[in-house]
Amino acid sequence: MQKTKLILCFSRYWFVAIILVLSFVGIFDHDLWTADEPRVAEIGREFFDEGVSLAVPQLNGEAFMEKPPLYFWCVALSYKIFGAPSASAARIPSVLFGLGTLIFTYLLAGKMYDRKTAEWSCMVLALSAEFFYIHHKSLVDTSLVFFVTGTVYWLYLSLTADTEKKDRYYRLCYIFATGAFFAKGFIGLAFPVLLFACWILWRRDWQEIRRARLRVGLIIVGSCISLWFWFLWKEGSWEYISTFLIHNNFQRIIPGVGSEYSGGHVKPFYFYLFKFWRAFAPWSILVPAVFFYACRKGFQDKNRLFLCLWFVSGLLMLSLAGTKRTIYIVPLIPAISILTGSWLNDVESRLINGRFARVSQWFILCVCGVLVLALAGVVFKSALYKTVPFVLLMPVVTIGYVFAFRSFVNNRVIKLCGLPVIISLIYILSVLVFVPYINKTNSFRPFCGRLGEIVAAKESTLYAFQPEETTRAVVPFYTGRKLIPVYDLEAAKSLPRENNVLMLVLDKHKDMRNFNSLKTLFPDVILSEVVGKRRNFKLLSN
Repeated sequence: MQKTKLILCFSRYWFVAIILVLSFVGIFDHDLWTADEPRVAEIGREFFDEGVSLAVPQLNGEAFMEKPPLYFWCVALSYKIFGAPSASAARIPSVLFGLGTLIFTYLLAGKMYDRKTAEWSCMVLALSAEFFYIHHKSLVDTSLVFFVTGTVYWLYLSLTADTEKKDRYYRLCYIFATGAFFAKGFIGLAFPVLLFACWILWRRDWQEIRRARLRVGLIIVGSCISLWFWFLWKEGSWEYISTFLIHNNFQRIIPGVGSEYSGGHVKPFYFYLFKFWRAFAPWSILVPAVFFYACRKGFQDKNRLFLCLWFVSGLLMLSLAGTKRTIYIVPLIPAISILTGSWLNDVESRLINGRFARVSQWFILCVCGVLVLALAGVVFKSALYKTVPFVLLMPVVTIGYVFAFRSFVNNRVIKLCGLPVIISLIYILSVLVFVPYINKTNSFRPFCGRLGEIVAAKESTLYAFQPEETTRAVVPFYTGRKLIPVYDLEAAKSLPRENNVLMLVLDKHKDMRNFNSLKTLFPDVILSEVVGKRRNFKLLSN
């Protein structure tokens, strides 16, 4: 009897242990990497500077109005809890937001289907390439995904609950929608609003608009946003508000207006049609079979309809937006993860048994086999085969894949305790082997340490010629000294010459154009170092 209970407990909670290991692996073993991590970590650190308002994020002492402050508050709180700013502490909020997203995905899939589907959905999401990536970086988008998924969860309960429970669920939906705004701006509100509108239009349930009590939602969301805007106006007048609203929201989102946006990432309409397959890898192999099954069954099922509307409406909105990045599609991945998890559960339960399903399973199993071989090949090519993680885990991955392949041959279905475990081990092995190796070349900390020692010894002000965001983030973060930006050659010529002037220069081009334009003014090269593949830093002096 006791043995049966232990087996039942293991069968129910084994995936929790895997998800926890996946969430925390690689969090504590490397420094800040480009492009977004240094910026986020430094903004969180600068909240501790004297005179800095919690309402106005700052980077290198200047207002940073690209994002609302919620995630930066979380980073600052993490620093407070762990005692000091560090790369690891900066990533902890992403880990927690990622786990929260997985919990809401599990709850939503469980409400829609059953516990086994919820487990499948959770594993699919946790092992999706782009979700795994942002889950392990200090990125604002992790908070956006969490609050969007939470908002959608409460929205689903609101739409499907009895009348007497709707008010409570809608209020929770509005609270999480407020969090979605403070995570990344109006785009956080756009996902659930568009989903709600598509649901009403498809089902023609006009009475649901009245039951939603949108006035209450406007009061909850609008009052919080208005309060933040009031603090922005108090700190920087209309300039801060207009920078956030116009430049960093409307010009990025609204089609046509994005052409005036100078922040980059302007991509064509079809951008996500190609990037989605990498973002949802390796499960994107199954997507054609998943949607074929969904279309064949039709959309009379409210759960299937809700998930498809969430994914398709969001994808269309992002495709029409002025700026695009692969990371922007992650708030839609929980929807396609639940659809895929439902399909995989039906396959495992033999409710789906067609040729298309079998070929899709064969394909993803073979691709995972190729990944195991490729991983081993890259490890041997990089001379990392003597590392402890590779020696210990590679035999486990190989044997596990053989057993998973044999199980599929015998049963003709992929099992929850088979392929997902192998993919998890591949992820864990890759992170443990390659991240410390890559950190040796991608870390800014050694260079910034030497830079800080030189500046402290000379007791000089540190200037930077046309510094990019990453430079304005990593140098203050690792040295504790803010840069004074110099944006053109005339400004560099006008600097005081009586004392030693230290000028930091970054060149990303082979012609070294920035260095060549300044070498007559600052002939002495005190420090020169290459970080990554193409960041050539030089510290110059007159």
